[in-house]
Amino acid sequence: MGTASARGWVGLALLALVGCGSGESKLAAVQGRVFYRGQPVPGGTIVFVPDPERGGGGPLAASEISADGTYTLHTGTRPGAVPGWHRVTVAHPVRGQTPANSTRQGEPALAGGWTLPRRFSHPDQSGQVHEVKAGTQNVIDIKLE
Repeated sequence: MGTASARGWVGLALLALVGCGSGESKLAAVQGRVFYRGQPVPGGTIVFVPDPERGGGGPLAASEISADGTYTLHTGTRPGAVPGWHRVTVAHPVRGQTPANSTRQGEPALAGGWTLPRRFSHPDQSGQVHEVKAGTQNVIDIKLE
């Protein structure tokens, strides 16, 4: 193997080591509340999907929404979300996680008998885009209308 070839392999190996690090990206803490028409959403799931159109990348973060509308994001088993811009989706609970009230065509109802419009569960239709900032406790309240 020639000297130039050996240097090329060493360079690639160094880049791989620098690029890999611990294999885990740094996460920023994110919590908040979810509201629909001014009322806390009593259950469901919230997902933050990195927005590549705004430079976001990495794994998504998610949380179950508590009965009082609060959430705390996790990426896999680790608390937090990757810093950057995210598209946010909110889906109401799956049948069996809430009272068996139903409304339109078998959709599970949230407390009070209402459901979230399906557009909030789609990242391109929810209208929710939020920035997670590195090195800080992010409090991001989601206000759906």
